[in-house]
Amino acid sequence: MRRASIIYQRFRENHLFAMGGGDLSRQFHLPFTRLRELFLDREIELNTPDCNAGHEVLFELHINVQRRSPRAPGYVYQYENALVRPRNEDPAALRRYQKVFTWNPALVQSLGHQPGPVPRAVLLPYPNRLTPAPAPAGALRPKGCVMVASNKSLAVQDRRDLHARRCEIIRAFEAAAPDFFSLYGRGWEYAPAAPGKWGRLLGSLRKRLPAPARSPFPSWRGPIADKDALLREAKFCICYENAADIPGYITEKIFDCMRTGCVPVYWGPKEVAEVIPSGCFVDARIFSHAHAIVGHLLTMGEKERTQLQHAAAEFIRSGAAAIFSEENFARTLVREISADFP
Repeated sequence: MRRASIIYQRFRENHLFAMGGGDLSRQFHLPFTRLRELFLDREIELNTPDCNAGHEVLFELHINVQRRSPRAPGYVYQYENALVRPRNEDPAALRRYQKVFTWNPALVQSLGHQPGPVPRAVLLPYPNRLTPAPAPAGALRPKGCVMVASNKSLAVQDRRDLHARRCEIIRAFEAAAPDFFSLYGRGWEYAPAAPGKWGRLLGSLRKRLPAPARSPFPSWRGPIADKDALLREAKFCICYENAADIPGYITEKIFDCMRTGCVPVYWGPKEVAEVIPSGCFVDARIFSHAHAIVGHLLTMGEKERTQLQHAAAEFIRSGAAAIFSEENFARTLVREISADFP
């Protein structure tokens, strides 16, 4: 059995493959667990680096570009966008890898036009669970609209940062329809996070102080333990990406809503309707201000909401959605990497 390493954040002891670890709570491990299973079928044991200590490593798979160079033939999946991880699009850093896997078609194109030896770029969308969850009808959903997000802005100042847009629609709901909206996530006991390095510094400092007795956001209900359960109770969900207008940057936010029958109110890349039919979601980009979105949701009839719900369910079940699946993510990585080690 040959061995390979997967490097992501500070995961050790193969906890990356265990339920409960990672950014998406209990389900975060799923695409990586499937990835490990498929490599085992090829007699390659994929482990976190500490589990390979003392053994020869066939290759390293980095989730996001790492500071250090690979110590074996290297491959990288661009999990985060470059506003969060600038190294993910640093040409010099990318040249350390044999292949670059990315959801960004612009990066694939740019690597293909760079002079000198460059890694092969493979287009690979963000992995999502596409197994439909129970989807009650609107009459059986007690919550109107929800948002699940952290009170966190980007560490750089950029017009594409959508945190301010999230805060705008929270305030719009609290002013116009406080009983229709509930906010969930971490950090909302404090004022809205500011962007840039100073914003991060202020956020770090305030966490060292006692939390305010009362949140500045009356709609805040605290962190959420089971996102799926919440979405099954809600008619709508505000699911903005962390940043707008980044080609191909479509994460789990919209897919979690669609497969649970919760209508997504989505803001992401401009071309989203080219890959996800526009009849599956409410496009927040087309409204002139947050209050217009609130008014649209409050006046939407059950027939229109049901049509959106059914269109999303049909898309999730269709072959067109398969490129966004965890299975496609795992199989593409295994196929492309294994081809270099016959």
